[in-house]
Amino acid sequence: MSFYTTIKTEITNKKYVLSALEEMKRRGEITNFQLQGRKEKIEVDRSGDIINIAKEKTVNFEVGGDARVVRSFSDRLKQFYAYEAIKDNLPLDFEIAKESETAGEIVILLKG
Repeated sequence: MSFYTTIKTEITNKKYVLSALEEMKRRGEITNFQLQGRKEKIEVDRSGDIINIAKEKTVNFEVGGDARVVRSFSDRLKQFYAYEAIKDNLPLDFEIAKESETAGEIVILLKG
């Protein structure tokens, strides 16, 4: 028996959430995701596990789903959210020289 868990996050920008999900899909960490019409809700398929990402009244996103997978998914989503935000907000005099990932940590080497 499994329980439905909701994790409140400080994620606010929908653009970076969608970019993070695209990156996770590209890396094979999720199967698919679907934006639910006009609602601020995204349904994510992670190899059969359905996870919901919804905007709450405080304009932050919350992640909900099966307690067994939602914690690790939420942590990984936050990593990719930060990664996409960093890439998008790099000053013009910096560029990414090297990207790597080891043991679940994304390492970015900047060249300026």
